[in-house]
Amino acid sequence: MNYYLAVVYRLLIVLLLFFLSRFIFWGLNRSLFPEISAAGWGRILKGGLRFDIAAMFYYNALPLVMMLLPLPALWRNGSRYRLTVKITFLICNIIALLLTCIDFIYYRFTLRRTTFMVFKEFGSEENGGQLARHFLTDFWYVALIFLALTGLMVFLYNRVIARAVQGHSKARYYITAVVTLLLAGFLAVGGIRGDFKHSTRPITISNAGDYVDNPNEIYLVLNTPFTFLRTMGVQALKKVSYYSENELAAIYSPVHHPDPDNIFQKKNVVLILLESFGKEAVGFYNKDLDGGFYTGYTPFMDSLAAHSKIYWNSFANGRKSIDAIPSCIASIPSGVNPFVLTPYVSDSISGLAHILKNEGYHTSFFHGAPNGSMGFTAITKLLGIENYYGKTEFNNDAEYDGIWGIWDEPFFQFFEQKLSSFSQPFFSTIFSVSSHHPFKVPEQYKNRFKKGELPVFECIGYTDMALRKFFDKAKTAPWFNNTLFVISADHATVTYHKEYQTPWGDIAIPIILYAPGDSSMQGISQGIIQQIDILPTVLGYLNYNKPFFAYGNNVLDTTQAKQAFAFQYSGGYRWFQGDYALFADDDKIKELYNYKADPLFKDNIATGPEADTATALYQRLKAFIQQYNNRLIENRLTIKK
Repeated sequence: MNYYLAVVYRLLIVLLLFFLSRFIFWGLNRSLFPEISAAGWGRILKGGLRFDIAAMFYYNALPLVMMLLPLPALWRNGSRYRLTVKITFLICNIIALLLTCIDFIYYRFTLRRTTFMVFKEFGSEENGGQLARHFLTDFWYVALIFLALTGLMVFLYNRVIARAVQGHSKARYYITAVVTLLLAGFLAVGGIRGDFKHSTRPITISNAGDYVDNPNEIYLVLNTPFTFLRTMGVQALKKVSYYSENELAAIYSPVHHPDPDNIFQKKNVVLILLESFGKEAVGFYNKDLDGGFYTGYTPFMDSLAAHSKIYWNSFANGRKSIDAIPSCIASIPSGVNPFVLTPYVSDSISGLAHILKNEGYHTSFFHGAPNGSMGFTAITKLLGIENYYGKTEFNNDAEYDGIWGIWDEPFFQFFEQKLSSFSQPFFSTIFSVSSHHPFKVPEQYKNRFKKGELPVFECIGYTDMALRKFFDKAKTAPWFNNTLFVISADHATVTYHKEYQTPWGDIAIPIILYAPGDSSMQGISQGIIQQIDILPTVLGYLNYNKPFFAYGNNVLDTTQAKQAFAFQYSGGYRWFQGDYALFADDDKIKELYNYKADPLFKDNIATGPEADTATALYQRLKAFIQQYNNRLIENRLTIKK
């Protein structure tokens, strides 16, 4: 066979083995995947191919480079080099097959594909050899399957001999070799990312949610070589037991028990997530900055905040866009790693979309980027949202910014039109895109908005204008006064003022609760609100009357005001409660500040007269960590009926 066709043939062998392994995995665990329809299998296999291609490139990066490296033809065609390539190819893919075969059985015990964390789970086991022998004895047929797949790979590899490259001039030979290597690199990048769109990140475990209706079917879409390699940089959560179950529930519990006699109010809920809207940009929050002369960059948001419920200390629970969606919609914050990049993303979840959908709500999510960008289609599907509207549904590339998505102004207008077409009640989320690097605004708006010290401020001014036009249109709609709007940033961004270059300021974002038909939902509180408070607060406002799961609190419940807190992890834990900010690791208190009296965080009081305060806050932080880690590991993020 032609040399380069032989390279393609070898990669196809790997895809064939992954394809066969998926059906063997399903056949040996069939009872765990009941009632998959033909259409469901079609989606699973489509998604599975995407992950198989990514895994193929991951595990064959070295053999592929060795096969395509523009070496002298004499070396490349030599028997010794060809044998080296063959051995390298077989070793890399035998590792992938071994991981796959182990999960044929091990999956039954974990209900997850094996990840790199398995080394940490069993790293301290002294009887590893004995466990392996028991495994081989009890499940001897898995060893036979592994040998059969390995034998098939060797057989198929040997069926084709790559024809020696010859008969060309040296210049043509090297040009062809270099171009082929570059093309292979380009295709590998696309295969690992999942496609070639600018806004697409390398696919991860959560992207498998795009292809399933039932979360456990994610593991038919995935393959173990992919999950193992893709979690190499993910730090495993550790089960902890700081407190007994009774002690733990008394200190902190994510299980909420509303009054069952409440009468549920089916008001619409609209969640608006604004890209990189740090609190520094919003004039309403910063009237004392610059000696009282600071006006900010969001005149419309300032006017809206004056008629809304505001909590002065409002925080993001993560530092990335992918952290914001589970935080706001499911009350699950980012921990040591972003939740959506961990194996726990496939846990059973009962977030705001699930809860409201069960109450008859229409659920939707809007994001003007190319569909699939940042894995949002998969994440929102896993969080229970039924309808997704992106660049594809907008269907007008004339409004495309050329990089991230549809400009905010036209996409917010599209959002309003769709909302007005939905039957009430509805729960809908929109995620803006325009306040993002490279920080441009549409041509017709150049020099229209205040630029400020940072380039993002001009874009924030543009999105604020888009928001104003959305509300100008929405307020004429019949659903408007029957709606609770929650406006939040996804995360904070770079800052200019020293007041925001602190552990408080670098996670400070606006969170605005606006109910145009309810005059009681107004006023300013000096208290704390965080993104994971959105779910319980919305349900509290709607008078929801059934138990639910949320790591946050209902900030409208004044009886919980003293317990209000904010949690965030950035190389260590941050815990804001009352007037204090605590910084700690798993095993010790590091710092304590009174951030209201000491807004620049200059005076660490952890070992001073406030040591008892630090101990009390640390006790609650540890209870939160125990509830967070253990429940994610044990898949206990829902309320048992």
